[in-house]
Amino acid sequence: MSKYISYVMLFLLTAAGACLAQSDQPSLGDLARKYRGGKKAPRTFTNEDVATVRPSAPSDNATSASTPAPSTAGATANSSAKTEVKADTKKDEPAAASKDTAEIAELKNKISSYRAEQDGWKRSAKRNEDLLAKETSDFRRQMYQDALEGDKNNIQLYQSKIDQAQADLAQAQKSQSGR
Repeated sequence: MSKYISYVMLFLLTAAGACLAQSDQPSLGDLARKYRGGKKAPRTFTNEDVATVRPSAPSDNATSASTPAPSTAGATANSSAKTEVKADTKKDEPAAASKDTAEIAELKNKISSYRAEQDGWKRSAKRNEDLLAKETSDFRRQMYQDALEGDKNNIQLYQSKIDQAQADLAQAQKSQSGR
């Protein structure tokens, strides 16, 4: 029986030692509270914080978009009242022409942006075709096939966007040359 009591005593001393060892270290919850205390407020970004760069138009089209409209300064040099009235009406035309030019430049930028996106989807489709051709696993082949179909759909979507933007550009150029 004394052997039994000594085993129980040994077990109790070991358990008490383990309990004391645990109480010396901070708990996981205490550590989490300690490090969470300095929580920062979320940062809000504005346009001034982020540098934005619009894609430039192709070099042959950039000159047409940046050329200034014809000046009417010579028309205001005459002192007659009729020429001054005509000059005032002509001042409105360059503003409209510059608006059209800006619209044309924006459409050209849109087209180049759509083409860049479409080229990205074409590269992705080519990559998926290559992976599909080399893959032996049926599961992965199905995944690559699904991705390839999605890429082809996106290519067609961007082609329709390009076609629409080109139609809008042709219409804007036609309306500008009609003035």
